[in-house]
Amino acid sequence: MTQNKDTLDGDCHASTGAYLPFPISYYRHGLSDCGGGLGPWKSADCLPNVVIRYARTRKCLKHLQKLAGCYWMERDGCPEHCYIEGTFDLDFSMVSLINNSRGFGHAICAEFLGGDMQTFSSWKFYQYADLNIKPGDEMHMPYGTETEATKVKIYEITGITTCALPDYVPESPKAVFLIDEYGTVTPEEEE
Repeated sequence: MTQNKDTLDGDCHASTGAYLPFPISYYRHGLSDCGGGLGPWKSADCLPNVVIRYARTRKCLKHLQKLAGCYWMERDGCPEHCYIEGTFDLDFSMVSLINNSRGFGHAICAEFLGGDMQTFSSWKFYQYADLNIKPGDEMHMPYGTETEATKVKIYEITGITTCALPDYVPESPKAVFLIDEYGTVTPEEEE
């Protein structure tokens, strides 16, 4: 992958604002302190996009050293950016969505808006260019099926394993919701 600044640079999004409302296509590791990326670009799917967005929140500051050696590019021909480009006061969490009967697994971002964490409307969900994901969004948060609800698990990021992989405690979600086949959302009952 090479950057061809003459072809797409005019179509590249600016790296401003809290949410980066566009998908990131590539990431790579590199020099610390935002000194520049090294090595080949790798394709960025949902988890690298979560980490890139996490790096825009003040919660990331405890992992600054690791994140300051990570770089992203919107798409071929766009400029390289360091993950650390300014932080915003978002109460950020990672979300895992699973529905095995659909063959669906995805990771998105969640912002806690205040109130009760066990209330679905207390959360704003977003990823890529979609800043307001709701149940029924087939790409990000599909309804469940007749045999299985879509499970929405919200996690605190506890560390950064790589530029593409956040650390979290799978046994300790902040909240878990179930979306049935009709779009009804309920908190998962504790066992």
